[in-house]
Amino acid sequence: MSRDGTPPSATSRPRTVLYVADTERAASDGAAALEAVESGPTRSVHAVTTVERVRNWAAEADCVVFAETPTTAAGATLLEVVDACGETPLVLFTESSYAPTAARSTDGIDGYVRRDTDDAVSHLADEIEWVCAGAGTVADGPERESESEPAAIALAGDRAPSTDRAAERLLEAVPELAACRDRDRLFELVVETVADALERDRCWLSTVNFGTFEPRVTTSAIGTDELSPLPREGPLEGILQSGEALRIDDLAADDRLAAPLADAASLCCVPVGDVGLLCVAAAEPDAFDEADCEVLSAWCQAAGAVRERIDDETGRRRERDRLENQRDRFRSERDRLAEERDRLEDERDRFRALFANVPEPTIRYETEDGRPVVRDVNDAFREVFDVDPESITGTPVGEDAVPPGLEHRQTALADALRSGERRQLVSRRESVEGVREFLLTLVPVEPDPERDDHNPEGLIVYSDVTAANRTERELAAARARLETITDLVDDGVRTPLNVARGYLELAAETGDPDHFAEVDEAQELLRERIDELAAIAREDDVLVETEPVAVHDVARRAWVAVDTGDARLVTQAPNDRVLEADKARLRELFEHVLAAVIDETAESEGGTDGGGGRDDGTSETPPVVTVGATDDGFYVARRASEDADEGSPATEPVPGQLAAADGTGYGLGTVERIADAHGWDVGVAEDGDRIAFAFRGVDSADDGPA
Repeated sequence: MSRDGTPPSATSRPRTVLYVADTERAASDGAAALEAVESGPTRSVHAVTTVERVRNWAAEADCVVFAETPTTAAGATLLEVVDACGETPLVLFTESSYAPTAARSTDGIDGYVRRDTDDAVSHLADEIEWVCAGAGTVADGPERESESEPAAIALAGDRAPSTDRAAERLLEAVPELAACRDRDRLFELVVETVADALERDRCWLSTVNFGTFEPRVTTSAIGTDELSPLPREGPLEGILQSGEALRIDDLAADDRLAAPLADAASLCCVPVGDVGLLCVAAAEPDAFDEADCEVLSAWCQAAGAVRERIDDETGRRRERDRLENQRDRFRSERDRLAEERDRLEDERDRFRALFANVPEPTIRYETEDGRPVVRDVNDAFREVFDVDPESITGTPVGEDAVPPGLEHRQTALADALRSGERRQLVSRRESVEGVREFLLTLVPVEPDPERDDHNPEGLIVYSDVTAANRTERELAAARARLETITDLVDDGVRTPLNVARGYLELAAETGDPDHFAEVDEAQELLRERIDELAAIAREDDVLVETEPVAVHDVARRAWVAVDTGDARLVTQAPNDRVLEADKARLRELFEHVLAAVIDETAESEGGTDGGGGRDDGTSETPPVVTVGATDDGFYVARRASEDADEGSPATEPVPGQLAAADGTGYGLGTVERIADAHGWDVGVAEDGDRIAFAFRGVDSADDGPA
């Protein structure tokens, strides 16, 4: 029910209230209780526990309720909440320990209700309506009929001449009253007109503030500190509910209400709508009669109608301003999004221009459902690999970037693309110029941190490193040849020269011709070393082409080409090792190593009769040659039989650099040069009838990142 006893009308929108408490439970329970109050308009009450939420939502609310006692720890945020409310009115719903006087002295508090009284929540609902009405908010309900002129002041029955004069003066002021567009001016006009019409200088209008009726407008005859506030409880609350005037003929004899003025003997109080009271006091008892009350009630009803119209207009203005502010925010957000869209489009255009102008073959990819797919290729990619862009657009990146036979690299490539890190991978693939080696550079585009729906994208640039790798191998081979020549000069040339010089000196001293034979033999050895140096200088140990090669397969093919006698070949490890190598040169390396191992076997056994046994007619267990993989390469080892111990040194050769003429007697200069051309190290170990050659620093063909 409304204050005049009539049921509330249907609402255009509910009253929006923020209920602020320290805990979620207190805020939720309080909001539910306030929303359940049946009196007044429909309310939509939201539980709030933080100042930040008040700041974000206050502009959209009609009122804020602070439901904590400011003198407690839970109510310590009162001033912050007041600041966050802005222009939205705030009602303090507190324990009685925080008195109205303290609340009244705090700026920004518009209403006060004690929480520890009966029907406290109902009083809170009434206070919210008082505060919202005083702030000029939209009164809930459809358009009131107050848009029309206020009701005419009409009186029935016999009246005193003074009452007739008062009614006439009030009627004359009705047009000015109806023309009011401001609350304060309306209240001033109500008081001024009544004081003039009744010829009473003790007249004022009070509105509810913190549970009492505080003077809002007074005549000039009332001093600033002369008028005391009137309590809301008691008979004054009753006349607001009933809408009827209260007349006290003798304040001294009537205990219903204390005299608001020191010299007041009688009093007439009339409700002005549901927002306040118009009070007229007289120094003599029985100064007012029923006719006076009727005239004042009609005048205040008209003023109340005008006040409702002003509130409606003010409310509509506020609602219009709120909607305009919201519209402006939407426009600002729209403009911001448009700017962001333009920025992203510019960035996309720059990215695509960069992509189109990259001189090297390039793929543009995007991540779709967690899988990188090809979105476009540039002209260089199309020309180098002779592909139709439409044939690979939309396909997974790994299927095109990884050559056949090395599909396991697709996982490494996909992981690198999903990680969004700049990486490099080595790949070989067919081009219009044949199989070429490429260095793949993954260039991810930095994601936009403000976009959650952004799919990672980037470029894959193919850099042809075939010539660079070949040059690097040529330089490595040349360095190896120079080192070999240096070693041969030091060990194979300088020694015979020294020998020849020594014998020439002896021949000169003794004249013995046998010394000249020794000189001739040293010169013959010197010629052999010079021929060997010339052969090394003419050798071309450059790797023309490398490809994935299986170690065990090449070893078995080399075994067939070598005279192995009755020796047996055993390949170790269940999985064959695949490495990048020149297949022909690797086979040549195995042939030399296997031949050296077989020859050493024959020599260690004292010679063969062509059948693998001793020439004295006794038989021996045939030796076993093992080819296996290590963590960083492969090895070739020989042991006397399959029953011999497989431990060191056969499977644990000591690494070291072999020389072509290092005194081992194996003649492995060609082996070392082939290893050098591949960038490998060669090690050898020997123990009795066991010997092993190890090749280390070997890059496996399934190594992904460069």
